[in-house]
Amino acid sequence: VRNYSGEGGRTMEVHLLPVKFNKAYADYQACSAKLLPMNFDQIRQGRIGFPGNGIDLDADARARLDLILDFLAADPTVNHIELDGHSDNSGNRLANRDLSRRRAIAVQDYLKAHGVPEENIVVRFHGERYPLAANNSAGNRARNRRVNIQLDRVTPVEKPAAEKPAEPVKEPGVPTTPAPAAAPAPATPAAQAQSAKPAAKS
Repeated sequence: VRNYSGEGGRTMEVHLLPVKFNKAYADYQACSAKLLPMNFDQIRQGRIGFPGNGIDLDADARARLDLILDFLAADPTVNHIELDGHSDNSGNRLANRDLSRRRAIAVQDYLKAHGVPEENIVVRFHGERYPLAANNSAGNRARNRRVNIQLDRVTPVEKPAAEKPAEPVKEPGVPTTPAPAAAPAPATPAAQAQSAKPAAKS
């Protein structure tokens, strides 16, 4: 039995005995369906090309990014992505630097739109500084218009727990002598006269 969905698209051959063939083949198909098209070593470094000298992702670029997204969904430990944008030497350096930046951002936006957290992505851009090939032909210039992708596993840095502010130290209380009660105010003459009157007989 041959199957073409192995790692990297390589042909896989499995030899089965005719005894209980149906069950064995069904088990093999179920196992094969769970395999990723690539392993980490094969997918950790990739390249997205821009053959049309623009910043838009073509069908090949999206297909490549979809493979990466499938792998990220299957292996959440891969949590760090570095994108490096590049250009050829057409035009001036400032324009090329901006093109390389916009290409890297186009890849970043595609990944973010499909659920990759922005904090997991690092974007850099280099203009024409690091060509893959000499810029002496249309084919070589097309190779240099690219975004390199690097996947990695990075241990998250745990943020220290916020410390509660220390409570101010209370000074020991000083005992105080209670203030003497205020003396009652002297009665007014009218009040004294009123209290001196005998009570009326009923």
